[in-house]
Amino acid sequence: MRFFKQPRAESPPQEVHGAEAHTTKETEADPANGTGIFSGSDTSRLSLEAQNEKELETHPDEITKDAQLGVQKAEAAALVWSKKAVYATYAWIWVCFFLLALHSSISGTVINKAYADFVAAPQISTASILYSIIGGVLKLPIAKTLNLWGRAEGLIVWVVVYTIGLIILAACNGPNSYAAGYVLFYVGYSGIYLILDVFIADTSGLQNRAFTFAFASTPFICTAFTGPLAGESFLKVATWRWAYGVFAIVMPVVFAPLVIVLKFYQRKAVSMGLYKREPSGRTILQSITHYIHEFDRTSPSITPPSPSPTNPPSKTHPAVIGACLLMAAWILLLLPFSLQQYGRAQYKSAKFIAMVVIGFCLLFVFAAWEKWVARRHFVRYELLKQRTVLGACAMAAISYFSFYCWDLYYYDFCIVVFNLSVSMAGYMTQIYNVGSCFWGVIFGLWIRYTKHFKYTCLCFGLPLLILGAGLMVHFRGQADGDINYVIMAQIFIAFGGGTIVIGDDMAVMAAADREGVPMMLSLLGLFSSLGGAIGYAVSAAVYSNVFPESLEAHLPLELKSNATAIYLGGYTAQMDYPVGSDPRNAINYAWGRSQMYGSIAGTAILVLGFPAIAVWKNYRVDRKQNKGVMM
Repeated sequence: MRFFKQPRAESPPQEVHGAEAHTTKETEADPANGTGIFSGSDTSRLSLEAQNEKELETHPDEITKDAQLGVQKAEAAALVWSKKAVYATYAWIWVCFFLLALHSSISGTVINKAYADFVAAPQISTASILYSIIGGVLKLPIAKTLNLWGRAEGLIVWVVVYTIGLIILAACNGPNSYAAGYVLFYVGYSGIYLILDVFIADTSGLQNRAFTFAFASTPFICTAFTGPLAGESFLKVATWRWAYGVFAIVMPVVFAPLVIVLKFYQRKAVSMGLYKREPSGRTILQSITHYIHEFDRTSPSITPPSPSPTNPPSKTHPAVIGACLLMAAWILLLLPFSLQQYGRAQYKSAKFIAMVVIGFCLLFVFAAWEKWVARRHFVRYELLKQRTVLGACAMAAISYFSFYCWDLYYYDFCIVVFNLSVSMAGYMTQIYNVGSCFWGVIFGLWIRYTKHFKYTCLCFGLPLLILGAGLMVHFRGQADGDINYVIMAQIFIAFGGGTIVIGDDMAVMAAADREGVPMMLSLLGLFSSLGGAIGYAVSAAVYSNVFPESLEAHLPLELKSNATAIYLGGYTAQMDYPVGSDPRNAINYAWGRSQMYGSIAGTAILVLGFPAIAVWKNYRVDRKQNKGVMM
């Protein structure tokens, strides 16, 4: 963990405000030789955000010439549309987020019934780890395609992936096909969510961006109440399959207007002469080769030297190989813990040890590939090496690890221990969404007013998050505890988590240039997904070891032989025992113990958040980052 150096007592904390905080040399402007604060010799020493400010000052009404195609398309649309068009587009984006949130809530309600139908509860954690890792790692290639092809084109691709996942889920006839469909569904969902976030970043000023990001999340407040009811209605009136089949029809129709709007204003920019793209003249095969090379470009401003007798052309080693290595490493490292949960791989078995060892070694293979072999790096290291970005990514991984240490089985815990209905248990799982989204809007307005976010995260958000997680250790560990105290702890976590999530987003975006924003958001998503996947693995390991042992120890003697069946049967089998009976009390005790140890792990890791936030620069957000008409 990287710690920051404390400032001297007599020096007040410095604020980072625009380009002046990053310029290493200033001279008086001299038109004759072109020297000055943004002279050619100085430009290479400016930070990425300062270089972006220079471009905004010198060419405010022109498309950035050396930007990648996707960035140019976004700038072209922003330069020609009106305020009314921006507001109307934001309104439709809110509708898109609403339906994504609604279906996410419905899916969270019906997924447990689906797996119960398949009698395959073990595959919940396995699928969760897989889609979390794959969805996280794929966000970096998604960000590159957005800069390379365009926002509208990327949205089309990931809506197709999302829809295919929904179709597979609706038509699956077993746990394996369900898991495969859920991976596609979640990967498509993550891609769409990232693209919509990037669009909001494209069309909002830095000072208002925290508020716009939080406002786009407000649909989760509405769906927290409607989602569980809709999910329960699907289970009563139809089947869980229709919960996916209906949205496979609806979602492509909902996203189509957004694509049309983006393409319309791009064409308008072409007709006005602001944007012009010459035909490439390439064949299909040449275009494929071209985009493979373009995909591996780290930055448009970094061009390899021309080949010469002393500098022969080097081979291109695709960055996608780095992505595959990284994804394989994390899957092999984390998947064995899920397999162990239901006896498919023991800690001492060759299968478990081999997967962990190979996954660990692949991390070093990935590092060696990136350092000595890859001509174009999978990750933009000039962004990643900034202390603000490193700290924000670390904080994202820590907070998601903490959250998923107890979240994986939280629904089952609520429905069994507190004897709740499907809809009421769904409300319990939605407390975080409601609280964090509500508080995020308030925090966004706070950032707009104060123009800072670092110390609010450090002195308010993180301590409140630790308080809520710590209270869960006690209140969830009691099998006969009061549900109101559990709700109170969840509210603390929601307010603290809402502050941290918005702060992480603002930290990486404030540290980046315009072109780096998609990569920064995807990098943050990668660390969040990896942290969540590790949290899932810890949760699965805790549950698999604590629950069956506690259950068997407290079951009546005549039912001890049924301990495995009760454990594997999930909440549907456990609810068959009446409330207050000895078997039900033993089940509740086992749930309390497993949740207690998961909460302990989630609380302990949050201490690392203090140095992670402390290394952030104290950025001000009252500066321009984008061209065109902004929100």
